[in-house]
Amino acid sequence: MNYIKELNAFYDWLETNSLPPSAINLWHALMNINNKAGWIPEFAVAKSVIEIKTGLKKDAYYNARNVLKQKGRIDFKERGTRAATFRIISFDSSEKPTSNQISENNLSEKPTRTPTSTPISAQTSSTTSTRNINKLNKTKRNETNTTAADRVNYFDSYMLCFKGQPSPIQIQEINYFIDQEGIEEEAVCIAFKKAAEAGAKYSYARSILNNWVSKGIKTVQDVEEENKAYEQSKKSFSNRRGVVRQEKLPDWYQEPQQAQVVPLPGINPNETYEEKRARLEKMQKQFQKSGS
Repeated sequence: MNYIKELNAFYDWLETNSLPPSAINLWHALMNINNKAGWIPEFAVAKSVIEIKTGLKKDAYYNARNVLKQKGRIDFKERGTRAATFRIISFDSSEKPTSNQISENNLSEKPTRTPTSTPISAQTSSTTSTRNINKLNKTKRNETNTTAADRVNYFDSYMLCFKGQPSPIQIQEINYFIDQEGIEEEAVCIAFKKAAEAGAKYSYARSILNNWVSKGIKTVQDVEEENKAYEQSKKSFSNRRGVVRQEKLPDWYQEPQQAQVVPLPGINPNETYEEKRARLEKMQKQFQKSGS
């Protein structure tokens, strides 16, 4: 089994098959365990190990496991008190077709009939009905591809932004934001991108998500509207800083008049340095004489 090919095939498969985040998380954990085991056909994993790797509690783990089995991506067997065994169904292997493929095969099959047992009008009606059903299914598949092609997975986005896999606690937190707080998975990925662009780690993205929860921001459209409002407020603040504020003075205010310098008697305001020195020496002698 080729790890990279399976990952690429898995995300291609997700474009037409929806999975809850917990099931995607579990699939990644089982792939990691099987990779370390050397891609053996069947491997045993204890529930406690799964909980550590995924952060999923008992009920969430069982639900995710059942979803993956129903979708034909894994198979498992309970063994009582012993650890359950798992088998990952590779995208390269010739497994039984999914329910969608089975329904398509059944619809495209032409029923066997004898020319004499069915009227021509009934045959024409049956053929037309089958064609209409096939056309309807094809239209639905195209619509699914169009809407699911843009789908973003938070696990993949986390690895791209933070260069590593999320820890079990982080996975539990992210699942809480999506499942309990109702934040769209694509919006969660935007928070990861904002943190990465700021050169920060997951804790910064968690702060962004908590802030969005307090503001009721849940969708990508909500995020875009908040960004637009922030840019407008920042532009308005920048414009205000460039304006010089002028206060209107009251009517009773008067400008202070400049004080006039009145020269002291006996002192020439235009005297030179030598004249000033001679005057000071004379004053000093008079002071000494009067003191004696």
